[in-house]
Amino acid sequence: MYFSGFPQEGLQFLHDLSNNNNRNWFLENKKRYEETLKEPSKQLIHTMEERFSHLQLPYDAHPKRSVFRIHRDTRFSKDKTPYKTNIGISFPYQSKDVSDIPADKTEKPGLYVHIDPKGCFIAGGLYMPMSGQLLKIREALDTDWEILDEISKNSMFLHEFPDGLTGEKLKTMPKGFQNDHPGKEYLRMKQFLMFSHIDNQSICTEEFIDILEAKAIAMAPIMEFLSICLHA
Repeated sequence: MYFSGFPQEGLQFLHDLSNNNNRNWFLENKKRYEETLKEPSKQLIHTMEERFSHLQLPYDAHPKRSVFRIHRDTRFSKDKTPYKTNIGISFPYQSKDVSDIPADKTEKPGLYVHIDPKGCFIAGGLYMPMSGQLLKIREALDTDWEILDEISKNSMFLHEFPDGLTGEKLKTMPKGFQNDHPGKEYLRMKQFLMFSHIDNQSICTEEFIDILEAKAIAMAPIMEFLSICLHA
């Protein structure tokens, strides 16, 4: 099982689904979805599992856990359309130093692949850390902010993520930390994100494996830093 690219028809399916987002249409076209998106996603995950293992990168690539369901959870949403019009694939970061400590998947740093005819991207980091997690990270940054500063300004990292480490920030310093702290830009962060747009055509080729690998390598030091902070 080896990934050679998503078929162009996969992006066309998602485009068509956005115009026919109902159960009957999906069931009539389910084979298209399975052949052009579901199966290639499994192939990508399997291929990346081998890559990550070879590189000794502790990303979790699992054929069931890594792929987001295409069915939307509409219980608390005004939008009742039943299906997502994109494909999401996640690779949670399983730090070697804290792998024996249980943690919910949504609370871990992770690598994320977004397949969408409107625009594909690769992202990573911590998207919605809880208050307790933010406090742990900030307590670590209070003394070790220079470590994150050095990692996020590394040339290899900036080559893959030119916008650097991004995310929402507090307008003022969080309570309990000095206003003139030299690492205040990091202490004010509420998210720790890395983001890179990917040309839609590149996901349709074997080259996408190398693109994803390069991004995973570049963001790994930040993943490791965040993971250790969370389990300190």
